[in-house]
Formats: sequence, C-alpha cells, structure tokens
Amino acid sequence: MFSSIECPAQQAAQAEPYLALLRKVLHEQEEWVKVHAAEYLIWAGHAEGVKAEFLNEEEHHGNKPQYRVGIWRVLAQLAENESEKLVWLNKMKAAFLDPNGPDRIHAAETLAKLRISPLAEAPDVTSEALKSDVPALALYTLWATAFDSPNQLEKVKMELIKNLTPLSDSEAPIKSISAYALRQLGGLNNRQWQQLAAAALHEQESLSAKVFMLSAAWLTAADSSDIKLVPIKSGLLKYHSAKTKGERSEMAMALAGKGGTEDLQVLTDLFENKQPLADAAADYDVMAAAAFAILEINKRAN
Repeated sequence: MFSSIECPAQQAAQAEPYLALLRKVLHEQEEWVKVHAAEYLIWAGHAEGVKAEFLNEEEHHGNKPQYRVGIWRVLAQLAENESEKLVWLNKMKAAFLDPNGPDRIHAAETLAKLRISPLAEAPDVTSEALKSDVPALALYTLWATAFDSPNQLEKVKMELIKNLTPLSDSEAPIKSISAYALRQLGGLNNRQWQQLAAAALHEQESLSAKVFMLSAAWLTAADSSDIKLVPIKSGLLKYHSAKTKGERSEMAMALAGKGGTEDLQVLTDLFENKQPLADAAADYDVMAAAAFAILEINKRAN
C-alpha cells in the first residue's frame, strides 16, 4: 500500500515517458501531427507550454489554409475566458461561412468537434453546405447541426446511422465520417446501437471504414454484457498492425475511451513503434495516440 504522498509521485513517474513523447511531438513535428499532440496534452490535463507553442504557430502560420483551423481549434480549447475563446471561434465560423473558402471542410469538422452548430446563426449557408456534393463538407456540417436542439440531435443520429449500410465500396469515406461522428455524439438508444453494431460487424475487412464503425460501436454501447461486444473488440484490436496511421490511431482512441489494463501491451507496441509505417510523421502521430491512450487507461486504473 502506498501512502497518500507516494501515490501521486508514483503516478507522475508512470506518466512521464508518455508525456515526454507528447511534448517531443508537440515541439518537433508539424501541422496536424502537432495539433493532435497538443490536444492529447490538453485532454490529459497537461497543457503546460501548449498555448505558447500555438500562439507562435498562429503568428507564423495563421494564414495557411486548413492548418490554421487546427491552430484555432487548439487555442479555443485553451482560452482563459469566453471573450478570448470567441476570437478563435469567430475565425472558424468565418472560414466555414465563406462559400469559396479553402478550409470550409476543416472548419465544419472543428465546429462539430467543439459542439457548435452554425444553423441558427447562418441558416442559409448551413443549408447549402448540408446539400453540398462534397460528402465531407455535408457530413461534418450535419454533425455540427446536432448541437442546434435535442430534436435535431436525434435527426442527425438517424441520418448518420442510415449512411452505414446501403453504400457501395466507393462511398466508404461517407461511412467513416458518419461512424466517427456517431462515436463523438454518443447517446444512442438500443435500436440505433444495434444497427450500428450490426453494420460494423458486417463491414468488409478491406475497407478502412470498418475500424471507425467498430470503434463507434464499442464506445457507444450502453449494455456491457451485449454478446456483440466480444467480436467488436476483437475486431478492433486487429488494427494495431494496420497499414495506415488513421486506422491505428482510431483503434488507440477507442482504447483511450474505454480500454483496460489488458490492452496496455497492444498500445505499448504502438508507443514503441514496433511496426513502423513508411512515414516518420505518421509514426509519431500513432505513437502520440498510443501515449494518450496509455495515460487514460492508467488514470482509470489508478
């Protein structure tokens, strides 16, 4: 048994290798890999130095389309008051509202992640985006509108679930985004979850959408005894050796949300980069996701 003085010290020592990796990625990597590391540090409760790093990014890269939305997203999460947060939110909203803007998709996704609906403020522009022939723009906008009202939230969940089943292989990205949004939204009723779980289990192994569907199904399950959860988790764990960083990182994020100590070895292998990808930046992105997941599991275990 550790004393109340020793426990925090031990926990800090246990966390340090993973925090050190996240800080290394924060300071040495670029653009979205850097954004992801910053968010992991924020979410893990260790945001020291992140704001200064991203204010510097804003100064030097604040005019770079797409990446600038990531900069604003990080800074919005670190705002010390509502007026400061509004500065960054207004930039994101302006990027979304510009019909010819170069980063509308990224702005729509960020508004959704920050749980901000543009529907009431800009109904016409939002409605046009919802009908866009660019699937990513339409889907991220749909996700963002879920935060307009409880009724809209239910409509959005139903629409996203419908996207998971009748699509051809060429429309796999629609499934991926829809499942990703469902994971973030949560709160599925039993019928909705059963539809999601069935779609995830029947999805083709060869499609990258499958990991997002499995992740969403596992994380949104309300009944921990449901028999479908066993093949869902075993299917999810297969992605530790996937060929893309997106698939590996999504598996890690699922474990960050609901994994246990029995999953630490899989994550440690990712953290130690036992099976490198062809791209060093991609490797660091995955290592950072694994570091965050290990921190979250250890936090729950302690």
